[in-house]
Amino acid sequence: MLPAAILVTILSGFAIVNMIAVRFSMQEKLGLSFLVGMAFQTILMVLLDQLNIAVTPVSITAATSVAVAAMLPFLYRKRQHIITPVKVKGINGLWIVFIGFIVYIEYMNFTKCLYFPTYDRDSLAGFDTIGYIISREHTIRHLSIFQGDYMPSIHGPGSYITYAPMVQLSYAYVYMFGAETSKLIPALMFGFFLLAFYGAALRAIGTSGAAVATFFAMMTPQMLSWSSLSGTNVIHAIYASLGVIYFTLWFRKREQSMLSMGALLLGINAWCRSEGIVFIGACLFIMLIDAIIRKQYKALIECTLIAAAPALLWTLFMKVNGLYAEGIISTHLIVDGAKLKTIWDAMTNHYSNTIYYGLTFIGLPVAILLNIKSLIKEKDNIQLLAVILLSSFLYMFLLYQVTYTWDSINNVLAYSAKRFLFCFTPMIWYYVFSNGSVVTAFLKLDGLFAREKAITVK
Repeated sequence: MLPAAILVTILSGFAIVNMIAVRFSMQEKLGLSFLVGMAFQTILMVLLDQLNIAVTPVSITAATSVAVAAMLPFLYRKRQHIITPVKVKGINGLWIVFIGFIVYIEYMNFTKCLYFPTYDRDSLAGFDTIGYIISREHTIRHLSIFQGDYMPSIHGPGSYITYAPMVQLSYAYVYMFGAETSKLIPALMFGFFLLAFYGAALRAIGTSGAAVATFFAMMTPQMLSWSSLSGTNVIHAIYASLGVIYFTLWFRKREQSMLSMGALLLGINAWCRSEGIVFIGACLFIMLIDAIIRKQYKALIECTLIAAAPALLWTLFMKVNGLYAEGIISTHLIVDGAKLKTIWDAMTNHYSNTIYYGLTFIGLPVAILLNIKSLIKEKDNIQLLAVILLSSFLYMFLLYQVTYTWDSINNVLAYSAKRFLFCFTPMIWYYVFSNGSVVTAFLKLDGLFAREKAITVK
C-alpha cells in the first residue's frame, strides 16, 4: 500500500504543477510533484475531517481520485506539454563532478534517514507522535491527546495543538499506509527538493553553475544533518526557499506561472510553520511597491489570496473546532532594550557560525560586493536580496514580540531560531550563483568545457 500511496501523491502533485505551470521543465515538475502532492494530501485530510469523514486510506485515496479526475479535462487540453524530454544542455566535467557528489551524498543521507528511528525530542514530543495517533484515530479535531481531561496543559502557551498541521499530517499519511517510520517523509522531501532547486537554478544560472549552486545549498552542515530527522525545520525551509525563489523569478519575465507557483509554495510554507508568514509578508511588501510603481494590482491580489489561503484554512479549522492555546505574541509593541540586545547578539552569532551554516552567510555579503555595480545600475537580483533582508528583519521583530511564557528566550534563540535560518540558506546560495557576474563566469566555463550536442534523456 505504501508505494502506491507515495505514487498517488507524486501523480496528484504532478497534475497540480501542470495545472499551474505546464511549461515548466521536467526537472522542475518532477521535483515539485511530491512537494506539492504531499501538501495537497494534508489539505484534503483537514477538509475530510471537517466534513466529519474519517481520515482513512480509503477516504484520502477517494478524495484524491475525485480531485485529480476534476483536473483531467484541463490537463487534456495541455497534454502535449505535460510530459516532455529531460534536456540537459552543455554537460561538462564540472557538471558531472558536482552532480556525482550530489547523488552520492543524497544517497547516503537518504539511507541514513530511513535506517535510524525517530529520536529527536520535538518529534517524539509532538510531530511524530501526533501523526501516529492521527493515523490510528482517523481524526484531527477529536484527537484524544487534544482533550483537556487527558492532557490538562494542552491549551497552554506553546502547545502543539495550534501548530501548523502539514508535517504532522504528512507523517499520519504514511503511517496510515503502513510505514514503519515517519522519516520516509523528510527523506523524500529533501531528495525532491534538490531536483526542484536544480530545475529552478537552471532558469537563471548556466548548466554547471546550477549544479554547483545545488551542491552548496545541499551542503549547509546543520541543514543537511537535520534533513535526516523528523522535525519540521528542513521541510519548512524547502517550501519557504522555493516559494521565495519562484516569486522573485516572476520579476524577470512576469510569467503568471512563476507567480502562481511562488505564491502556492509560500502558502504551503505557512502550512508547515506559522513563522513562515514572515516570508509571505516580505514578498507581498516587495510586490506592493512594484504594484504602486507600475499601477497594476491584479497580480498582487492574486498572490495574496493564494499565499494566505492555507493559513486562513487552518485558522478557520481551529476556530470552528475549539483548537486553541494561550497566545505567545504580544499585540502591543514591546519596549525592552535588553531583550532587543539579546536577540541581536544571538542572531549575529548565528550568522557568523560557519559550523552551523558553512559559508552561507559569508557568501551573501561577498556576492553583494562582487555584484554591486550591476545591483545599483541594473537592479540585478534586487528583489531576491530585498526579500532575504526584509524577512530576516521581520523574523527578528517576531522574536522580539514573543512573550516567552512557555520557554526561555535563550532556549528559543539557541535552538528554534538556529533552525529557522535553514530557510535562508537555499535562497542565499541561489542569490550568490544567479548574480550577473557569477552567471557570466559559469557560462564561460560551460562554453569552455561543454560538448557540442545537448544530451536528451527520454
